[in-house]
Amino acid sequence: MALWRGSAYAGFLALAVGCVFLLEPELPASALRSLWSSLKLGPASPGPVSPEGRLADAWDALIVQPVRRWRRVAVGVNACVDVVLSGVKLLQALGLSPGNGKDHTVLHSRNDLEEAFIHFMGKGAAAERFFSDKETFHDIAQVASEFPEAQHYVGGNAALIGQKFAANADLKVFPAVTSLGLNEQELLFLTQSASGPHSSVSSWNGVPDVGMVSDILFWILKEHGRSKGRASDLTRIHFHTLVYHILATVDGYWANQLAAVAAGARVAGTQACATETIDASRVSLRAPQMFMTSYSEAGSRIVLNPNEPVVEWHREGISFHFTPVLVCKDPIRTVGLGDAISAEGLFYSEVHPHY
Repeated sequence: MALWRGSAYAGFLALAVGCVFLLEPELPASALRSLWSSLKLGPASPGPVSPEGRLADAWDALIVQPVRRWRRVAVGVNACVDVVLSGVKLLQALGLSPGNGKDHTVLHSRNDLEEAFIHFMGKGAAAERFFSDKETFHDIAQVASEFPEAQHYVGGNAALIGQKFAANADLKVFPAVTSLGLNEQELLFLTQSASGPHSSVSSWNGVPDVGMVSDILFWILKEHGRSKGRASDLTRIHFHTLVYHILATVDGYWANQLAAVAAGARVAGTQACATETIDASRVSLRAPQMFMTSYSEAGSRIVLNPNEPVVEWHREGISFHFTPVLVCKDPIRTVGLGDAISAEGLFYSEVHPHY
């Protein structure tokens, strides 16, 4: 029945078109083409791909593995709270009386602690020993922590080093690392603390200005980065904010940075949306459509093109790679996003052999 109905419709349409040609032989060709296209049967052609979809496709084409890949990755975590107090007073608070000293490779009880303390106290030496009994250890730690004269300090190598770096960022961090990852708050705080470019800006008004960010990154690498007359290894900074990323590198040390900045921006969208790949319907392109590359010098005006999402410019031996971010509309997972961005960018980066 459906087949006959379709045939009847086609017949009526053909009859109508024939009548039009018969009654209006001088009808303009454009009108005839419009009429014919409206009578075409079959599924509609797909609509144009969104800017987000085109940008994601362009990223996929640009992101390639580096020729020389990383061989080792080291991750270290060590932080705690140190409780400082008199060892003799702690033993007294635990109800222990001084006795004979004896070394124990592993502590199992309060008496083991007392004997090991007396042993090393007599030698005037410090020692570290593992305590096997978890409950007893926590009881001792609680007594020590609640002792009236106890003092608490941040402990552990990672935490202590972090405090030193935080107190002397420009003196300690920059010479000791080759690459940094910074967000907009950290970048602005840095230039304000050291009276760098645009340090009079108290806070970003919405999206950080690309030209200002570029000027600050240039200043960091020029003033504190690696050079012949400076003992510093810093040659790369990955700046990331919500709507765009910039990778700034000292020329001659890094390669594949076009892929690296694109990979870092891509993972921001996939991790926030908790998807394996970019879903164009769940992200939005919010980066500035036009921006200046610098205000400290005669910068270029750039117009964003989703088909060519990575923009590159150079300034006095420093290269910049910019790309927008496809921002997740309804983010699901944002914890650790900055770490994922920096790690992904480094994963696709290549270090020159002589570095």
